[in-house]
Order: sequence, then C-alpha cells, then structure tokens
Amino acid sequence: MKSVTEPKRIVVVGGGVGGMVAAWEAQRAARELDLPVTITVLEQRDRVGGSIVTEDIDGCLVEGGPDCFVSEKPWGLQLVRELGLADALSATNDDRRKTYVYWKGKLHPLPDGLILLVPTRVMPFITATLFSWPGKLRMALDLVLPRRTDGADESLGDFIRRRLGRETLDKLGEPLVAGIHSGDPETMSVRATFPRFVDMEREDRSLILAMLKRMKAARAARARAALGAAKVTMFMTLTGGLGRLIKALEHDVGPDALVTSTRVQSVERSADGAWTVRTDTEACWAADAVIVAAPAYAAAAMLRAAAPALAEELAAIPYVTSATVTLAYDEATFPRDPDGFGVVIPKAQNRRIKALTWVTSKFYGRAPEGTVLMRTFVRPNDQAGNPLDEPALIAAATEEIAHIVGVTAAPRWARAFRWDRAMPQYVVGHLARVDRIDEELTSLPGLALAGGAYRGSGIPDTVRHSREQARRVVQALAPPGD
Repeated sequence: MKSVTEPKRIVVVGGGVGGMVAAWEAQRAARELDLPVTITVLEQRDRVGGSIVTEDIDGCLVEGGPDCFVSEKPWGLQLVRELGLADALSATNDDRRKTYVYWKGKLHPLPDGLILLVPTRVMPFITATLFSWPGKLRMALDLVLPRRTDGADESLGDFIRRRLGRETLDKLGEPLVAGIHSGDPETMSVRATFPRFVDMEREDRSLILAMLKRMKAARAARARAALGAAKVTMFMTLTGGLGRLIKALEHDVGPDALVTSTRVQSVERSADGAWTVRTDTEACWAADAVIVAAPAYAAAAMLRAAAPALAEELAAIPYVTSATVTLAYDEATFPRDPDGFGVVIPKAQNRRIKALTWVTSKFYGRAPEGTVLMRTFVRPNDQAGNPLDEPALIAAATEEIAHIVGVTAAPRWARAFRWDRAMPQYVVGHLARVDRIDEELTSLPGLALAGGAYRGSGIPDTVRHSREQARRVVQALAPPGD
C-alpha cells in the first residue's frame, strides 16, 4: 500500500498584507512542488488586512490606511494581475496631478518636472514661488558637486542637504517624508528608504543628470506594465478600493486557514527543531515552519525565549504612530477648486496636519457628484505627547482644512483612523541590522520573517519580501530532489 504523506504545517503569525501574501504564496509554492501543506494564519484583530481598510460611507469610498501603490516597483501590479484583479486597476487623474506646499500661509505649487525633490525642467523651476533664489542656486549646484565615494550610510536629511541644500530639505524633503513614511529625515537611512538616490549619485554623480536619464526609462517601464489598453500612472489603486486586494487574498487562502481575534504570545522551538505557536488563550499550534509577519517589536516579544539575539535586533527597529481623517463636504460650500492632488505641510509651519489629499481630484469615482472628499494626515499626538482620540483627530483635521483651504462650512461627516506603532522607521544602519537579522535566521531553520519592517515598507516591497520568504520556507520543507 502506498504510504500517505502527512501535510507539512505552516503557521503565519499576522494577517496584514504581508502575512496574507505570505500565506497565499506558500500555497502556490506548495502546489508547484506537489507538497501537501496546511496553512494557518493567526491574526489578533477580528479581521485581516492590517492597515488596509476600505469603507463605504454615503456612497463615498474611504481608505483608512494606504490608498494606492507605486507602479514603478512591479510587485504590486504583478500581484494584482495574479489575483485576477487586472480589470479593477485604476489610475490617478493625472490631468490634475499637482501638489502644493503650504508655506507662510500660502499654497505654492510644486514646479512641473520636479521628481522626488529633483528639478528636471528649467523654466518651471526658475519661476517657482516656493524657493528663494539662493535656494534655487543651491539646488543647481548638484550639477557640479562631486559624488560621495566612501559608501557609508547617512541620514536622508544629511544626503538632501549635501546634494540639494537645506531649503530643499525644509520645504520638500521633510514634508514629503513625513507624509509617505511618517518619519524624520534626520534619522532615516537614505540607503534603506531612498536607495535610488544613492544609486543615482554613485552611477551619475549628479541627481539632476541621473533623473533626466531615468525619466525616459521609467516611462517605458510603465508602458510595459500596462495591461492591454489600461492606463498606468505613477500611483495605482483599485476600483472599489484596496480592500479588494485583501478580499481576493482571503478568498484564495480560504476561510478555513484564517484564525482571527487570536493574539500570539510566543513562538517556541524544541530540541528536535519543531516549532510551537502559543496564544493568549492557551491554544497552541504545532508547526514545521513559522512565518512571523507581525510588527518587529511584536515579533521580538514572541521570539525572546527561542531566539534572544534575534529578538534584540527586532526590538531595536523603531515604529511611529500615524492617523488619517477623511471628511466629506458639499461642493457648493467649498471655496476652492480642488485643482491638484493635495498639499504637504512642512513641520516648520507648526500645523496639526502633515498633508491633505483632495481625494475626488486625485482618483476617479470616489464620491457622488457634488461631494468633495478630503483626506488629512494628522499628527497623532498633542504638543505634550498625549495621543489624540477620534473626536480630537477630527477636530484637528476640520480646523486645519478651514485654515489652509478656507472652507468655513462644516463637513457632512468625518471618519478617523489611528494606527498605533504601525509605521516601521528605517533609521541609519537599518540595512546592516537587517543583515544581522538574516544571519540569525540561518541558525533557525523553519523560521522566517515577512512584512514591511525589513527591506521596504510600501505595498510593492512588502509583497516582494513576503513572497520571497514564503517560497523559501516551502522549498526548505520539500523532500530533497523536489
């Protein structure tokens, strides 16, 4: 009689996008290898998806966390295609692709051709109202400054000051980074957060010259990424919101694999190499492999007994809290045509929000006709460091929109989301720390770490890293020769 092979047991800790992608990829890899597996995803919330939350309020589409992903990194688009969601891909409304900087009480449009802080067109840059003439001349010095050759990591703030000057950092670098990463450029690693800048300086010396060369290649790459006649812009989303991505992953992974409202207390390893995942309800799961896709600080607590050196490195990755508030206004009461994607607000302006997005200008079909939908990124704590609750977040967003945009009417409604310790910070030395984490993992077969805390925190990088880790785990479980 032919023997029956017992399925290999894989437990994924964390049901955010990283954990869900890891579970999905593990199933795919196992099917390719004809390896029987059982997948269990343990999530402490009562739902999966992490900070990806899409709601419908009065016919308006509201995103609680990320609302799009970059197309230049192909892994997000690739996942959407493989999940069968290609027809749901939605571009941004680039006819209105304009961003403003709030500076000294005025909204200054960023000049056309300014890409990732780097000017690529002469006349729009010369006539820009945001920058002083000394600031413009300092940015232009990038054309002749020598490249750095020692290869050492440095903060993003130091890099921008060195290449483009302090004014660029204060008016552009800091607010853009605060909006994207909720981070501080003075502590962020340029190699970990903006490796493209490092590559540009190394290969072409000048950021301006390098960006001009790369613009043509980027346009070609976006064209190749297009699906049939589908339009691909720098930022892409899904019709109906990014929640559709999570629902598709849920469907493919299967409801039987998902265990929600369950907090993992520890991940333990026995002398024979077997793994056990214990929860706060005293339930436990035996596993041949464990993929921990929880935040790094949570992973550290789970692994402290089994891998103290690894836990120490994980615990050293800092996190910050972020908050968004979406508000709906009657178009008739809105004093300003939302003729752009949004506004970024430098910290030096002492406002309570870091950025705001005109959702109904940036995306198609997000609200009924006659409604203006605004989304703000609110500083989550007061000046004393106390966390703001939902009413306080909404009050801050409403008052700041009134001040910056000039709307005096009250919003029809508002919805706030607070994400405590949700944003990993890639500080100087982060990549060296991740290398040490990977080295520790070599002595812990059957254990993997996935998610956005390690080698890229955006959706595309999280997808790439989680798929890589899941495939590595499955391949290690396969019999020799498979």
